[in-house]
Amino acid sequence: MATIKVTNPVSLKPLLSFACLLVLLGLSRHIPLEYPQLFNFTPALAIFLISGAYLKGHLAWVTPMLSVILTDFALSHNYGLSLFEPFMLSTLLSYSLIFCFGKYTGGNRNPLSSALHGAMAGLVFHLITCLFAWWVNPAYTKSLLGLYHATIFGEPGYAPAYLFLRNSMLSTILFTTILAYAANRYFFPQVQHSRSLTQGAGNPG
Repeated sequence: MATIKVTNPVSLKPLLSFACLLVLLGLSRHIPLEYPQLFNFTPALAIFLISGAYLKGHLAWVTPMLSVILTDFALSHNYGLSLFEPFMLSTLLSYSLIFCFGKYTGGNRNPLSSALHGAMAGLVFHLITCLFAWWVNPAYTKSLLGLYHATIFGEPGYAPAYLFLRNSMLSTILFTTILAYAANRYFFPQVQHSRSLTQGAGNPG
């Protein structure tokens, strides 16, 4: 039996609507500034992960960069940092890897998989940024013990690194799961339907 080709029915409207949702969500990154216990509780990583998984073409990378850069201009002033600090290199590397991971895994309907992908993204971000901090910050000894302190406790006088790790993983799991559900349920349900049709059309009845 010949295979029936089913075209991908994604239209521009749901793509743009979902991209706008991600940009608006990025504006919520100012919340932790008011609550120190929520430092690093942010949708930023989930935005990169979900953009890679669900958005297409230039919109896929423009959306998270626009969302994050806009808020970074505001956040950098509050933190007393510049967007051009060397630490931003490790942050951008982390964002890029998470975006590529989203591209690789793609969108899925399994909440457990979405949560697992979010946890992995949060862990990768923490490890890369802490490794960079350990490498360039003279406060840490350049040894395995120093790397351990950078990853778990952070620099003395600042919030502990494990707090950032906890908040980063919890927030990324939460936002990734919610956004993946919203994408599959409200924005791109036809994509999942078309995939089912494509898989079933190739099998003889």
